[in-house]
Amino acid sequence: MWATEGNTEHGHPAQGKPEDGHHGHHGHPGHHGHPGHEGITGVTFDSDGLRLVGVFYLARGEEPKPTALLLHGCPGLEKNLDLAVTLRDRGWNALLFHYRGCWGSAGRYDLRTIPRDVTAAVGFLAGCPLVDPGRIAVVGHSLGGWAAIVTAAAEPRLRAVAVYGAAARLGAALTLSPEQVEHEFTRFLATTPGEFAAQREEAAARMDALDAVPAIAPRPLLIVHGTEDLWVPAEHARALRDRAGPGCRYVEVEGANHAFAWHRAQLRVLIAGWLDEACGGRRNGR
Repeated sequence: MWATEGNTEHGHPAQGKPEDGHHGHHGHPGHHGHPGHEGITGVTFDSDGLRLVGVFYLARGEEPKPTALLLHGCPGLEKNLDLAVTLRDRGWNALLFHYRGCWGSAGRYDLRTIPRDVTAAVGFLAGCPLVDPGRIAVVGHSLGGWAAIVTAAAEPRLRAVAVYGAAARLGAALTLSPEQVEHEFTRFLATTPGEFAAQREEAAARMDALDAVPAIAPRPLLIVHGTEDLWVPAEHARALRDRAGPGCRYVEVEGANHAFAWHRAQLRVLIAGWLDEACGGRRNGR
C-alpha cells in the first residue's frame, strides 16, 4: 500500500485521501504501472493483522537498491528522518515505520511485540521491487537498537546491523515513577503506565540483547554510543561490544547525548559510510 506526496495517478493529482483499505504487502512502489516515484511515499503493511504505517524514502531510479530499515526508540520523538535523507542521497532506500500503537499505527502499544513488527517490516521490504533483498540493513536507536539486535539475531534477511544509544537490557537503565513514565512515554502511546511496566518486565526477561548479539556474527555490526547519554549509559554499549562476535565495530562519540542532538552530522556520516562498506551501497557508481 502506498500514497505519494505530490504524485499524480491516472492523470489526477493526489489529494492525500486515505488509502483503499486493503491489507498486507500489496501495492509496493513500482506496482500497478505507476509512472515511477518521486523519492518519498507513504506505506502501510500488516503485523499480526494490525496496520502499521511508515514513510519510505526512495533513491533515484527503478532498479533494486540497498535499503535501510530505521527503528526509532520509545516513544520515538527522534525518528531519524535526517539519516533517511542522507541515505537516499547516497543511493539507498530507507523505511521509517511505527510500531503498533504509536504515531498512527493500529493496535495497542506493546514492547513485547516490537520484534514481531520489525520482522513484518523486513517482509514488506523483501517483497518490494525497488529493494535489493540481499542488501537490507537495520539501523536502530535506543529501544530500536534493542529491537534491531533481538530481531536480527533470528532474521537472516537483515544483512547488517547498526545501533546507537541502544539498550542492552530493557528497564536496566532507569527507574521512573508512573507519573514520569506517563510524561516521557505513555502519553504518546496507546498504553498505560501500568501496562508499560508489565510489558517491560516481561520483555526484559524473554528478550535480552546481550544474549542475542553474538548471533549477529559474522554479519557486520556497528555499535555507536555517546559518552553523555543520560538515558542509556555507555556501559550498555560496552557490554554489547564485549558480547558481540567478529565483525563488530564500536564507536564512542565524546560529548554526544542519547539522541545525538548536537552530533547529528557526525552520526549521519558515520552510519551512512559504514553501511556503504557493509552492504556495498555504492555499486555501479551510485
